[in-house]
Amino acid sequence: MGQPMMVDDRWVRHVTHVVLFSIAPFVELRFAIPYGITKGLHPLVAVAAAVAASWVVIVPMFLIMDLFYNRWLSQVPLVRHFVDEIRTRGRPYVERWGVLGVGIYVSLPFPGPGIYSGTVLAWLFGLPRRQATVALVLGVLVSGFLVAGISTPMIALIRKILISLGH
Repeated sequence: MGQPMMVDDRWVRHVTHVVLFSIAPFVELRFAIPYGITKGLHPLVAVAAAVAASWVVIVPMFLIMDLFYNRWLSQVPLVRHFVDEIRTRGRPYVERWGVLGVGIYVSLPFPGPGIYSGTVLAWLFGLPRRQATVALVLGVLVSGFLVAGISTPMIALIRKILISLGH
């Protein structure tokens, strides 16, 4: 059997940073996982922390968007028109792809598609909340493994190059 994982202050600090980066809009797990790996976290630990933190964002995002739209933004005709227009134009895509489309969108390991934008899309398209949440959860999980799968060998290669250069 392998050695037990040592948990020290640095480990806790690095996991905490991964969690905080994962819930930060625009940064999310696409930065958090490579950060954690470069700090010495096992890729699965970085993925688990980042994905779990991302999942925590889903329900509050739906609630915040409901609150702001229903209380204030729906009173602004331009905003109400914009939301209605997106829902109308998006209907064919929703009918074709449904919640699967949101899950695929969130799983893309590129900057942009993430838990925040995926939740906004699900909300704008009026997708059923429970199904959208499942799609978002699975999309983030797939994205986490894709990011780790891409990052881990890239980080190892960069380290090897830096060591060979004497850095």
